[in-house]
Amino acid sequence: MKQKLLVEVEGIAKHFVIKQKLFAPKTVIKAVDEVSFGIYSGETLGLIGESGSGKTTVGNLILRLLECDQGKITFAGQDITHLPQRSLRGLRKDIQVIFQHSQETLDPKMTILELLVEPLKLHHIVAPHQFEREVKQLLNMVGLGEGEKHKFPFQLSGGQNQRVGIARAIASRPRFIVCDEPVSALDVSIQGQILNLLLDLKQEMQLTYLFISHDLKVVKYLCDRIAVMHHGKVVEIGENSQVISAPTDPYTRELVNSLL
Repeated sequence: MKQKLLVEVEGIAKHFVIKQKLFAPKTVIKAVDEVSFGIYSGETLGLIGESGSGKTTVGNLILRLLECDQGKITFAGQDITHLPQRSLRGLRKDIQVIFQHSQETLDPKMTILELLVEPLKLHHIVAPHQFEREVKQLLNMVGLGEGEKHKFPFQLSGGQNQRVGIARAIASRPRFIVCDEPVSALDVSIQGQILNLLLDLKQEMQLTYLFISHDLKVVKYLCDRIAVMHHGKVVEIGENSQVISAPTDPYTRELVNSLL
């Protein structure tokens, strides 16, 4: 399964400075503190940790939604750490994201059809006369009927909106998707459906995932390898079975014992 590295982060860091009062000393929060790992083409790497561990910040740094204070991010052999804004559109086509609350990221004034046409148009995926056909295919791929395309996000359930968010993410035919807590806001019964959908799409489209979660059971089900974050650092990384059954770091052992 392991092929070549698709994504590599080397010593990346992101610090936030907080000044609470006028004459109070500044507080520096090391949200990400010299984190390094690689993601192989075709695998799902689970990034797990408690709230505030820095895992979402890592995802945002890879997506270039935040800028690194130090370190290097490489995608498909290209250093993207300081890629200029004008060059990011091509990167956005290949690197997509699925957010925790899709409904909050979907424009409520746009129909599902318009929401799915937007990335097709932006990234020149198909010609305009093929938009409707492509949207029909996307809806089918994520388990939604064609009749949903004329609805607005508020007319859909949370699970349906998450499927729309996934459809938008795969519309550009990316190679890599950051999944940021994509099932944590859903009912347990819907979570399983979405996880199975992600597995099916991974195989069908030869996708690579970074799956960010606080739920070890979900990560155990979906991921090939697991990286554990604590206080901004990766404290352990390894194969799924090794990290869960024989963790070496004390924090990982505590996490496994509390969550499984």
